[in-house]
Amino acid sequence: MSEIHIPGLVCIDDYPDETTFCSNKNVVNSPQKEQKHQELAIANEKKWQPGQVLRIRFLDGEQQLHKIVENYAKEWLNYANLEFEFGNFADAEIRITFNGNGYSSLVGTDALKRPAPAPTMTLGEMTKATNTKLLKAVVLHEFGHAIGCVHEHSSPSVEIPWDKDKVYAYYKKLGWDKEKVDHNVLKRYTQCGINFSEHDSKSIMQYPVLEELTVGNFKIGWNTELSEIDKDFIAKVYPK
Repeated sequence: MSEIHIPGLVCIDDYPDETTFCSNKNVVNSPQKEQKHQELAIANEKKWQPGQVLRIRFLDGEQQLHKIVENYAKEWLNYANLEFEFGNFADAEIRITFNGNGYSSLVGTDALKRPAPAPTMTLGEMTKATNTKLLKAVVLHEFGHAIGCVHEHSSPSVEIPWDKDKVYAYYKKLGWDKEKVDHNVLKRYTQCGINFSEHDSKSIMQYPVLEELTVGNFKIGWNTELSEIDKDFIAKVYPK
């Protein structure tokens, strides 16, 4: 099986009007002690209502690819009390394009702030021939954003020992400037507006951390499935 390197798994933080919420790459906070379980991080004010039907429209791409994405995305519904309705809805809450570069999605209800028909999720340059594991990992990750989850490596509960000089040099090769690296890689959310506890290194919302970009031997592998903590937590966020 061929190895998928981190550039194929980079998700760009996407917020309407370039606004974010309660984030600071330099802030270190302790986990909320009252929570007893490990949980992925989720933006409280960007959650949908439990039981809500989210309409999803593909703006382009192959029909066979649409079905593949739909099947992977629905895995979240085994645990979250939400419904996905795929169709050609002019005012769909979630609108997906396969044009452009990279992967991104607005977080939860931020999708309502971007007027149709502009896309709220980008699965750039994916086709039905894309590596199966890569495709599934990206779809699960981006739909995690779509239902309100934020990046696990940006959680207030984890402090990754980044070697910043190496991080900047690595992403510069991908065409990223310092500001983009700070925002998408080094940034960490503060506690306000985020529901979280201990860091879940196996979360689908955690992208790989290369050992060559950290101090010491810290690294996180490639996650391609929902973790048990992902499943447990999203079921609490959207109870049946």
